[in-house]
Amino acid sequence: MAKFSDDDVYTMLYLYHLKGKSLEDLKCRFSIGQEALQGFLGGWHRKEYYKSFKVVEKILQDEK
Repeated sequence: MAKFSDDDVYTMLYLYHLKGKSLEDLKCRFSIGQEALQGFLGGWHRKEYYKSFKVVEKILQDEK
């Protein structure tokens, strides 16, 4: 998991949860396997990033 930068992880979360990009799109863009990708998107890998993103996501959704 170390090969992905902080920005990569936040970008994955943003594109999937807020922009609705598919798992296939993200797998191609980041050259990542399905299991690892789902680990990031589900908060199992880099949990602190996932928690921080969810706070930001709520703020962005409340602004709509």
